[in-house]
Formats: sequence, C-alpha cells, structure tokens
Amino acid sequence: MKIFHSHPLLRGAFILTCTSFIGRLIGFFYRIFLSGLIGAEGIGIYQLIFPVYALCISFCAAGIQTAISRFTAANIAVGSKKGALEILQTGLTCSILFSLFCSFILYLFSGPISVFFLHESRCEELLKIMAFAIPFAAIHSCISGYYIGLKKTAIPAISQFIEQVVRIGATWLLWQICLEKNIAITPALAVTSMVIEEAISSLFCIIAIILKTGAPSYFSFRAFFSFKSHAKPILSLSFPITLNRVVLNFLQSMEALCIPGRLRLYGLTSSESLSLYGVLTGMTLPLLLFPSAITMSLSTMLLPAVSEAQSTHNEKKLADTIEKTVSGCLVLGIFCTGLFFFWGRELGMLLFDSELCGSFLLTLSFICPFLYLTGALASILNGLGKTSAVFFHNLFCITIRIAFLFFLIPVFGIRGFLWGFLFSQLLLVFLHFYSLKKELSFHLDAFSILLKPAAAIFLSYGITCIFSGIFRHFSPLFSLIGLIGFYSLFYLFFLFLWKVFPLSAR
Repeated sequence: MKIFHSHPLLRGAFILTCTSFIGRLIGFFYRIFLSGLIGAEGIGIYQLIFPVYALCISFCAAGIQTAISRFTAANIAVGSKKGALEILQTGLTCSILFSLFCSFILYLFSGPISVFFLHESRCEELLKIMAFAIPFAAIHSCISGYYIGLKKTAIPAISQFIEQVVRIGATWLLWQICLEKNIAITPALAVTSMVIEEAISSLFCIIAIILKTGAPSYFSFRAFFSFKSHAKPILSLSFPITLNRVVLNFLQSMEALCIPGRLRLYGLTSSESLSLYGVLTGMTLPLLLFPSAITMSLSTMLLPAVSEAQSTHNEKKLADTIEKTVSGCLVLGIFCTGLFFFWGRELGMLLFDSELCGSFLLTLSFICPFLYLTGALASILNGLGKTSAVFFHNLFCITIRIAFLFFLIPVFGIRGFLWGFLFSQLLLVFLHFYSLKKELSFHLDAFSILLKPAAAIFLSYGITCIFSGIFRHFSPLFSLIGLIGFYSLFYLFFLFLWKVFPLSAR
C-alpha cells in the first residue's frame, strides 16, 4: 500500500486497471451474448459502424481530451486549481459544439455514408441511432480528461464500469421488449444500448463535476474572457492530435471497410466475408486486447505524469517512468503471447464456438508485446509534446497495413491482413523508440525484459503440462481455467525468482 500512496501514477493506473478489467470482463461476456443474439453476420454489420463512430469521436473529443489532461496537470503542478477548471470549461464547450455538428452531419447523411462508404445499406438505421451518442461521449471524454489531469482516476474508472453495466442492462431490457412484442432482433438493439450507456455515463460525470466544483459559470463575463485566453492553446495542442486521430481513423476505417470487399475478391460470398470480418473484429481482437486493460490504464496516466515531469525539468523521473513502463508492457505482452499461442484454439472454441477465432488468436499471439507497448510509447511522446512524430509514425504504418490488405488479401485471404498487422505493429514500436531515444536518455536491460520472460513462458507451460492430469476430469472450461491459472502462477514465480518485476527499486 505504501508504494501506491507514494506513486500517484501507479495508484491511478491501478484503479483504472481494476475497473477496466471488471468492465472488460463484463463487456467480454456481453459480446458472447450479443454474438449468440445477432450471429456472426450481425456482429459484422454492427462492427462496420464503429470506424465511423471512432472518426466522429476523434474529430470532436480525442484531441481536446488530451489537451485538457495535459493543461490541467500543468496548472495543478504550479498550484492553479482555478486555471485547471477554466481549462475544463473551455475544452468542454469546444467539444460539445464540435460533437453537435458531427451528430447533425452523421444523421443527415447516414444514407449516403452507409451505401458509398460502408457499402452496406443496412447500416443506415444504425448510423442514425449512433448519432445521438456522440455529444454524450464528448462530455464524458472531456470530464474524464480533467480528472486524469488531476491524477484522480476514480470518476473515470466508475464511469467506465457504469457504461458496461448499463449496456448489458439496456440490451437485456430491449431484448425482452422485442421478444414480448415479437420484434425482430437486429444490430439496432445493440446500437440503441450504446446511446443509453453514453447518456448515463456522461450524466454521472456531470453530476460528479458539479458536486466537486459547483455549477460551472458559463455565462459570466469572466467565463467569456477565460474562454478566449484558453481556447487558443487548447485548440493549438489538440489540432495535431485531432488531425492525427481523424486521418488515422479515416485510414483505419478504409482498411476495415475494405476487408470484406477484398475477401470477396479472394472468392468468398458477401455473407461469408461479413461473418469472417465479424469473427476477426468482434471476437478475436477484443479477446486479444483484453489484457491491455493494464497498459491502456497506464498509458492514460502517463500523459499528465510525463507533462508534469517535463514542466519541472525532472529528467530522472522521466527516464524512470519510461524504463518501468516499457518493462511492464513487455513482461505482460510476452506472457500473453504464450497464453494465446498455447491455448488460443481452445479459447476460441470454448468462448465463441469458433475454430476460426482460435486460429486467428494463434497467428496474432506474437503481436501482443508490440500491441500493448505502442499505446504507452505514444502517450509518453504526446506528453513530451511530440504529437507530430506520433502522427507520422502511425500514418506510415497504417499505410503499410493497407498495402498488405490491398495486394495480399485477394491472393492469400485473411492471412494477408494478419501479416500486415504483425509487421506494422513491429515497425511502429521501432519508430516510437527511435523518437524517444532522440529526446531522452534511458536504459533498458534486454536480457531481463525480453529473454527472461520468454524463458519463463516456456518453463511455465512445460510445468503446467506436467500437472495437466489434475484437470482431466473437469469440464473443458474449468480445465482450461485451471491450466491457465497454473501457467500464470508459475510465470509470476519465475519473474520473482529472477527479479524481473519492473516495479522493483532501481
């Protein structure tokens, strides 16, 4: 407990990680329930709208949330709580205006977007429903960014948990209503639940901020002048981040939406392509990203921590933060590589009854160390103000991935996309590291953070196989849980034995 009390970064990341794990666990079972409710093709149609949603959120909230976090942390570092609150009010006003514009455009042009951009007319209704979620998501993002800048993660963590609980509750309630009234179950049910979840979580954040600071004085002359003074720096910092997210999400949207089309060139039917897309994006990737709750929580806390350390010229603290972050991400990533490589097929079959999902997990298992590390490195670079470098790195790598998709999927099928995904993540980590090394001097022990964990996963798996007979008479699910539990315990044992843990004293 002492280490968490003395390290707000660790304490904040720990709170976010715990709630994120609970939320992801709830969300994971929600996906299993949803896949049974609307099927693989329905999941594919449902997943098609999320690139558009991500694009809208990138435009109206992502960059502003980052700016709010960074400027809030900088104001708190010099003791200006009033300045931090003014930053929130200014950023929130800008984000709400942008989100209302986004929602109007999305609702108005949902038909053309679904036909010409998504190439799926059944998405029109989903886009119209989704348009109502965008302003709520913007409010939620800005207030969460403010609390993260304060290094107080309880409100963002609780709001994440509320999102998941409300989503499941709303979906179940709407499902029961559809059954009672004999209404067909479609992906629209899931999108409606998403709007309800965003509305409730944003309402919770609004109540929390009012209870903390009082009702915001938006309509006073003082608020007007503070808006004028803070809008320019907020928009200046958020612009490259927003441009980064918008361009990248646009390219990722093009990538995601091209997959079904390129699969049809490979020889699959439209229904088979959507089903395959649903298995990849709605089942495999969420399972693969499930452990990243730890690294994503750490990444969220890194930006204000790095900004504060930079503003006080504390290079030793910056180097220490980078070393521990990279070590932790690699230790977790290597563990997950072993987990999905050794038991990926069983996980896919038991959780989703999909052999294809298991095959994808096996292929993508090697991406885990790089996948979990890129977000943390990007947060550090953003905290140092190197937003342009992050943008160009991501732009270059997503372009390479699209090239793999465009040229290799018609020849090799979905394997062409998987190869491109692996290669681009490896390249992205290298580019982020190169930029970080140019800015700061830090040391990483490759033997401790790469070779020791790699040896640990093979030893842990080997010992687990010896004890596998204990679980022979259990059901397949409990047997798998037992084997993974043994594997995890032995992996932790070897990390402690070899003193690999990144949180140990330097």
